[in-house]
Amino acid sequence: MPVNLPRSQPLNYPVVPSYGGPPGVGAWTGERPQPQNWSEPEGVPWARYFDVIRRHLLLIAVLTGLGSALGLVAAKRVKPAYEAQTTIWVNTANAQQAGPIRAQQLLPTASWVELLKSFAIVDEVVRRLNLNVGYKQRADSVLFRNFASGRSLHPGAYILKIDASGQHFVLTTAKGVVLERGALGDTIGLKEGFRWVPEPQLFKPGRTVEFSLTTPRGAAMGLVASVRASLPENGQFLRIALTGTDPQRTTRTLNAWAEQFVASSIDLKKRHLLQFKQILADQLAVSEQQLHAAESDLEAFRVSTITLPSTGAPAAATPTTSSPVASGYFQQKATLDDIRSDRLALERILADANGGPINPQSFLMLPSILNNTPQLRTAIEELSSRQAALRTEQQYLTDANPRIKQLVEAVRVLEQETIPRITLSVLASLRAREPELNTRISEESRELRAIPSRTTEEMRLVRRLAATENLYNTLKARYEEVSLSDAETAPDLSVLDLAVAPFFPTSNDAPRLLLMAILASLGLAVAIALLHDRLDRRFRYPEQATHELGLTIAGTVPNFKANRKGVFGIETMSLAVESFRSLRLALTYDFPSDAPIVLGVSSPAAGDGKSLVSSNLALAFASAGSRTLLIDGDVRRGSLHATFDVPPTPGLVEHLHGLAGIDAVLHSTSTPNLSVIARGARRNRSPELLVSEVMSRLILEMREKFDVIIIDSPPLVAGMDAYALGAAAGSMLIVLRPAVTDRKLAAAKLEVLDRLPIRVVGAVVNAIPDGRSYEYYGSDYSYGGLPAEPGGDVATPGGLVLRA
Repeated sequence: MPVNLPRSQPLNYPVVPSYGGPPGVGAWTGERPQPQNWSEPEGVPWARYFDVIRRHLLLIAVLTGLGSALGLVAAKRVKPAYEAQTTIWVNTANAQQAGPIRAQQLLPTASWVELLKSFAIVDEVVRRLNLNVGYKQRADSVLFRNFASGRSLHPGAYILKIDASGQHFVLTTAKGVVLERGALGDTIGLKEGFRWVPEPQLFKPGRTVEFSLTTPRGAAMGLVASVRASLPENGQFLRIALTGTDPQRTTRTLNAWAEQFVASSIDLKKRHLLQFKQILADQLAVSEQQLHAAESDLEAFRVSTITLPSTGAPAAATPTTSSPVASGYFQQKATLDDIRSDRLALERILADANGGPINPQSFLMLPSILNNTPQLRTAIEELSSRQAALRTEQQYLTDANPRIKQLVEAVRVLEQETIPRITLSVLASLRAREPELNTRISEESRELRAIPSRTTEEMRLVRRLAATENLYNTLKARYEEVSLSDAETAPDLSVLDLAVAPFFPTSNDAPRLLLMAILASLGLAVAIALLHDRLDRRFRYPEQATHELGLTIAGTVPNFKANRKGVFGIETMSLAVESFRSLRLALTYDFPSDAPIVLGVSSPAAGDGKSLVSSNLALAFASAGSRTLLIDGDVRRGSLHATFDVPPTPGLVEHLHGLAGIDAVLHSTSTPNLSVIARGARRNRSPELLVSEVMSRLILEMREKFDVIIIDSPPLVAGMDAYALGAAAGSMLIVLRPAVTDRKLAAAKLEVLDRLPIRVVGAVVNAIPDGRSYEYYGSDYSYGGLPAEPGGDVATPGGLVLRA
């Protein structure tokens, strides 16, 4: 229970507080000095850690030794690792590279490592080398030459025992369960999922072979975990490294793995080519059927359209004016237009004549009629000739002339009879030809419109035939290429260099494991020591007194160590003298100079050394010339009378009971200025009398006779005795002993003191241990090795109590 408040500090009061005195003379005022605020020390408490390690040095050594032993055992079980290496050349030639026809690469560059680690390859290596079989001795491997793992292998540990005759065997489990019996040389382990035909000459009578089996897949997973493979992105060298504890077996496994890898790649490539060839053969057969079908369709189309008009060649989707069909169509259409135009012109000429003579000049606008009708042209020419002759004759002859009449009659016949009759004949011929030609043009028009669709269909059939023919030729060429590649398949992989068994291990974890075990056990031991120190209830360090108990350290007492003969050396004596002199000096200035020092000395429990401190403190004051009284207040178990060789009775108990006066209980000692009041005889009511008026009057009377009064009180754990004596004295000095005092107990008892009119002067740390925690509390200055001057004080003045 840490308390960051000191329970004492030097006082400058004009009166010394005491219990039971008259007012103004040592009366308790009820005031306490204000406590100082204490803070935790800054930084890491290295001194404390060093002391913890020093105190637990044996524990740390034992735990470190155990950890080192375990590490040594584990290191012996760890085998060094050997690494075997091999290199495989990968053919990554470009498919477009010039050269002979060959199959393409089986896999891309990045997939070779995946194929290497595939179980399709690793499982075969495990089965081939029986890597899933474990045996104790390497020489036993020859016994498993005819061993084969099945698909339903039962993993586990097995024992094969050969009888004394060497003719029969017994196969059992590691627990002794019999699995199979038979004659040596028979097949073993069929029921357990393996097939083993041992060679009888390799087995001696009475021999026992212990072996273990794992599944091939489990062994393969272990191999995959221990292999490293690297292949650069554009490189051709696949480097493989396998790590194992047996260099020969590791090398043999890696070489078998590389061979299986190359063989599997070749097999996969051949299977790939066969499958590809079969696919091409199927596609080629389908393509050939499609080619025949396309040829048949085109042939049938052309046969069915051979009698129909066409453009002549399926080079264009639509006919042009240069084609004969289109030319004939347009010529007939032009002829029809000409006939229709001539008919209309003739009808107009006849309409204009209105039954009278026809003007021959109207036919000059119809050259096609004149060209196609010679009779009409002859009649018009004759009419013109007659009219010209008539005009000529009329210049010389009269109308009554017969020649004139004959010409007039001829002109009339031509104009009114011959030409109209020929015109009507031509008009009838035109009217008859127009419907016939129109019908023919309509039929040709329908046939001409059907030509583009037939041409398009023919072109589609031609394109289909061309595409099918190209596909067929491509597939046929590819099939022939694959056939040539299949005839001589070049492998994509080849082993460039085989693995060689390494002579030196690549890694050995045994020293590292041993070092880790030593460091771990050392760290664990130190952690346990620190944890034990943290959980320790006992008082060990000065900061525990100041920070947790709130006490100032008034002084320290060294640990008295005798030599082998039981004699204390001069250095021990000198250190003890100096420690009590320092304590005496601190107490002298802690009390007013005009009043005697009245002080109770106690401790939380027995064994802390309070009697030793009170006795030597009294000797220190007496040696300084102070009239000193030492009272043995432990009325139950006090033993100061034996320490100073005074009679135990009469003592304090007799005085408190009124059986002896003050002069009777005061006993002089061999030390000048030192008197002792022994405890007296043990009585049942003695503790109750410690709080009586008799005890208070005794302290008051002794204050008049002595300069220093020291009361050796019982431990605080003993009951009310120490509190009563402390209240009577008014001040108390607490004795703490490292590794002995219970801090929890001390804190609880000091809480009780806080509620009483008792000033806790401070704490005396008794029997301080060697170490850095108290290196500034002791003194290394002594008289050891110096001769004693005449009259000099080398030993203790008046003696020194080393055991109380």
